[in-house]
Formats: sequence, C-alpha cells, structure tokens
Amino acid sequence: MVSARLDRLPILFLWHHHQPFYHAPEAERPVMPWVRLHAVRGYVDMLTVARETGAAMTFNFTPALLEQLAFASDNDPADEFERISRIPARDLTEEEKKFLLMNFFSINWSVHVKGNARYESLLTKCGDHVSESSFRAALTDFSAQDYTDLIALFNLAWIGFTGRKDAVIVGLMNKKRDYSSEDIQFILEYHHQVLGSILKDYRDLKEKGRIEISTSPFSHAILPLLFDSFSATPDIARHLLPRPEYRHPEDVDRQLKMAVNKHREVWGDVPQGLWPSEGSVSEEVLQRAEAAGFRWLATDQGILERSERTRTDTTAHFVSYQYKAKSAGIRIYFRDRALADAIGFRYASMPPEESVNEFVTHLERIEEGTRGVGGRCVVIALDGENPWESYTDGGEKLLLTLFQKLESHPRLIPQTFSEHMRTGSRERITRLHAGSWIDSNFRIWIGDPQKNQAWIELGRARRILDDLNVGDSRREACWSWLLRAQGSDWFWWYGEPFSSAYKHHFDLLFRSFLKAAYAEAGRQAPPGLDLPIAQPIKPERRLQPAYPITPTIDGRDTSFYEWVGACRIDPRQFGTTMGRAEHSLKCVNYGFGDSELFFRIEPAQTLHPQTTAILRLHVLGQDQITLEIPFNGQSMPVTQNGIRWVSDETIEIAIRHDHGGVPRGGECQFWVEMTDENILLEKLPPAGAFHFILPTSETVAANWMV
Repeated sequence: MVSARLDRLPILFLWHHHQPFYHAPEAERPVMPWVRLHAVRGYVDMLTVARETGAAMTFNFTPALLEQLAFASDNDPADEFERISRIPARDLTEEEKKFLLMNFFSINWSVHVKGNARYESLLTKCGDHVSESSFRAALTDFSAQDYTDLIALFNLAWIGFTGRKDAVIVGLMNKKRDYSSEDIQFILEYHHQVLGSILKDYRDLKEKGRIEISTSPFSHAILPLLFDSFSATPDIARHLLPRPEYRHPEDVDRQLKMAVNKHREVWGDVPQGLWPSEGSVSEEVLQRAEAAGFRWLATDQGILERSERTRTDTTAHFVSYQYKAKSAGIRIYFRDRALADAIGFRYASMPPEESVNEFVTHLERIEEGTRGVGGRCVVIALDGENPWESYTDGGEKLLLTLFQKLESHPRLIPQTFSEHMRTGSRERITRLHAGSWIDSNFRIWIGDPQKNQAWIELGRARRILDDLNVGDSRREACWSWLLRAQGSDWFWWYGEPFSSAYKHHFDLLFRSFLKAAYAEAGRQAPPGLDLPIAQPIKPERRLQPAYPITPTIDGRDTSFYEWVGACRIDPRQFGTTMGRAEHSLKCVNYGFGDSELFFRIEPAQTLHPQTTAILRLHVLGQDQITLEIPFNGQSMPVTQNGIRWVSDETIEIAIRHDHGGVPRGGECQFWVEMTDENILLEKLPPAGAFHFILPTSETVAANWMV
C-alpha cells in the first residue's frame, strides 16, 4: 500500500487566505467586512472540503488575516458593516441608509442578485447603474422593509455551502423576503459561530496530520521591493521607478520574524512553508527566508521559466528545486499556472463534472509524462477565498468531486508540501529570477505614478525610525503602523490596472497608517498625507481631431498636409515628479477618416535595424486590439484583419472602424507602450488613456465641411 502511494503523482494544493489590515488607527472597528464575510464562505467551506474528503492539502493563512479573525471572533459587531446591519430599519439615519444602498449589493450580481427575485428588485429600485443620483432617489423610495430585506439578503448571500447545511440558515434563505430584525440577528449569530470556531477547527485538522498550514510575510508585503525597490528592474526601467529608492533589507527580516511568531502563537508550532506575498521572490529574499527557518516556499512557474535551470523541457516545474549546490536548504516549488487559473477563473462557468474530468485528465497526462522523474509533483496554488463568489454553488460540487476522485485515483495522490519533501529528490538552480506570480514581474505594485507616490511616502515615513534610539518605546509602536503600510494591497489598488469601488477606502487606510507612525514618533505628518494619493484614472487629454484625414500608410513623410487635421501629442507635456532625460518617442498623432482610424508614432531618434524594441498600441472601443510592431524601421507593409501598418521612418497604422469596435459617434480610447526585451521603457499617456469621439457622418458634414 505504501509503495502504491509512492508511485502515484503527488498533487500539492495550496489555498491562500488573506485580507489586509482594515482597522484604521482611530476607528473602533474595521471599516470593511471582508474578513467576516469570507470566513462564512471560503474559509469555512474549504475546511469542510478537507474534512469531508480526507484529502491532504495546504492552507496559507497570512498573519494579517489571523489577527483580524481573532478580533472579529472577540468583538460583536466585528466591523462597520455589521454594526449598521444590527440597527433596526426604523432607527437608521439617512447616512446609514445611504451606506446600505452603496455597499450592500457588493457581491457577484449575476450569481447572487440576479437569481434572487427580491434582491434583484431591490437592485432595480436602487438603480443598477450605481450613482449618487440613484442613491438620492432610492433614499425616498426604499421602505423600512426594503432596508431590512437588503440587510438580510446581503448577509445571507455571503454564506457558503457549509451554512446551507444549517437548518435555521436554510429556512431563512427559503424565506426570500419580509425579513425581521430578529431574522437578521440569527444570520449574524451564525456568522459569529463560524468566527468563533474557524481557527480552532483548522488547528484540530492540522494536529491530526490531515492538512499543513503555511504563512506569508506579516502584512503581506512584497519582500523583494522592501529589500530594494530597484528589484523591479529590468522589467521596469529605472527612470520609471520612485526616487529615492526604498532599500531596507532589515524590513524583510522583520516581516518574516513576525510571521513566524504569529504562526507559533496561533498554531502552536513553527511554520515549515512560506507563500511569499503574491508569489514574489528574489535571491536575496530566498536566502533570508532560509535564515528565518523556512524549509520550503512556493511561487509561479513563470519565475522558473525566467531563471537559469538545469531543465528546459515543459515538465521543468513538475519537480522541486534547491538554490545552488547545497546539500540541504530551502526547497522551492513552482505552481502550474494553467491548472490554478482553471479553478480560479474558468470552471465557474462550466458544469462541475466536465471541469473535474478535464482537470483530472490533464493531471493524468502529466503523470504519464513524468514517470521515472525523481521527486515529481504538481503544485496548484491559488486564492482560496475569492473564486467561490462566482460559482453558483460556491464551488461545492467541483471541490468535493475533485478531491474524492483524487483520493481514490490509482495514479494521483494529494499531499502536503512537507510530506512531499520527505522524498528527498530535487533539482538545482543557480539563479532565481526576481518577480511575482503576475507576469513574473512587480508592475502591479510599482512603476505607476500613484504607486510610486505611495512608495515615496512610505520611504519618508520609514526614515523617522532612524532618529529613534533602538531602546525607545516609541520605536515599536511606530513599527506596528509602518508594517501595516507595507502591505501589498494598497499598492495593488493605486493607479492602474485594477479598479474598485473601495479604492478611496484603501487610500485612506494606507495614509492613516503612515500618519499614525508619525504620531507615535511625536512627529508632525507631512501635509501631503491629508491629500488622496488615489485619483480617478482620467484621460490625460480629450483632444478631438480637427477633421477627417486621408494619409498614405507608408511610414514616411509623404506630404506635409496628410496629417494636418490629426491630433499631435508631445511626450514632454506630461510632467512627473521623477523627470525624464529623454524619451523614446518624439510624438504620437491620431485621427480618423471615412472608414478607418489612423495612428502615426514618430521615434525620438532614427529607427535602427538591429533594435529589439517593440511598440505596443492598445485600442479600446467595443473591442480591444493590441498591436505589437517592431521598432526597427525594417517592416514591409502589413495588411491583415482590417488593419494596415508599416514601420519605416515612422510607424503608421490604419484600423477599420468596424474592426476596432468603434462605431460612428462612439468613443475610442488608446495608449502606447515602448518595451525592449519585456522592459517597459515608456507609456503614453503615463496614466489612463487618450480619448476621442469618432464623429458621425452628420457631425462631420455639419462641422468640418469647407
């Protein structure tokens, strides 16, 4: 029986549980409800899967989440959303009513609102194009019963499939409408039952050897950027990074030490494994993780693909690795991206049986292709909380069926990472690429003007520690707030590419943590921290082309007049706090004709045949087009799929209106990027996109006929 298990391909699942610190310094309770709401869905449901299937798996709990789960368990109400939920509708103030209308539809509409007649009717009454005017109208239209039902339905909708086994909860779900204040109290009491037992139940399963629990840096910080913000090079050119650079290797050690301490406090032992925040690794971070006592860490297969390694075949990430030629040391695992993304994104819209069959068939092919490979394994690491909101049943059938099938499979076997390490076999790598699980770089957290401003403010606040003696009691108090500000989540939401209705809340939290650090040190916070860092991503310019043009698409200055009537953008008009010595682009021209959009990108210097630079043009109408064009001046004219372009003295492009999904009277957005070997050199505009309206033929006739 033992040999049969050893012959089976180990499948190592890691489910990542994390929420950032939501408790502002002066607030009585957290402003956001996501710790409580994910507890009654993803956290307890994943525990149910592990219990009912008996399958081995690893759960990663961030220290930030552990602290907040403990607070939520000990405090009722656990957050501001719950406080307002407990107020009888007749006693709600106008501000509290507006809060409910603005926030209590914050769930996947297509799955949890549209399928519930009462919830959908409330959304329609509020206005599904959520706006200030719709809220004002709803304030007068909503009755006390409407508010009561909204509170009940929101808090019920977040309960996962484990809660649907509770008779009281099932009865309340079946009620569907006309809830009472007492019903809401029952719902929230269930939430607190889960909060009160969730960590104990995970620990019980861990102590029985059924699951492994790993950790992350204390506040989910991007450790390579704390070590040195220039770790983001070469994927981001240095002139696009904040100055002065953030370089504090000792902060990496503190984040790891505090993570180990929190793990020991909650789980009763020292963690063996580390999921670096967002899979972010570098050689320096790897060495510090090993020094902190970690025996394994996991990241993305893309990191391996960009690292020096002894294997170059497509099965390279189906073994674990050791850094350099040590006889012992930390083990590195690389997740399979396609399998993780299938569960995280694709399978929510597929029948569970079909999804499981596809998934297992893929694993069987891997098993066949890796026979005879020592220490083989497949790592599937992903978010353990957010995907389930998109599944109609919370992922219940997919997860239970998948793990039951894996447990009984003759060639596949779920394992924990520590169990797999006992095989002893591993490959070696002599270089580890610095990057994250997203595109193997750090662009999500640095390099955007808003993200860079946040790093500058963090670095400025960090320097106040240099003026405090090591024994100064204020130092640790100051540190507690700086650690929170180092979390990855704030930088994720600043600038592009992600958007959230709660972006301003994240901005307020980040700045409040920095201001609290100054206050603990007895310093006056800079006035700039009173101003938002987060700004709406607005078009840098809304310049409208003067009139239709008919340029020859040949990449040359055919005629002085052919681009007269187009808009001309000079990169130097976009000032930044960092400044630029030179630009890759001289100017960008754009305009329209009867049936095509036109773009002309002029280089700052003569195009060189040997250059490896690539120009990317992103055009967004009803569809999105991305063109990649060699910036070498050597391309013959290309015509395909309604697009014409040529790279000669300049780059000239024509895109048919219908191909770009830009109808007459519709809006076109576009932006330009210059890259070289995947290094982003320049983006125009630096934030957002250029916008213009493609005029109707009637508008053209009225406004531009001479």
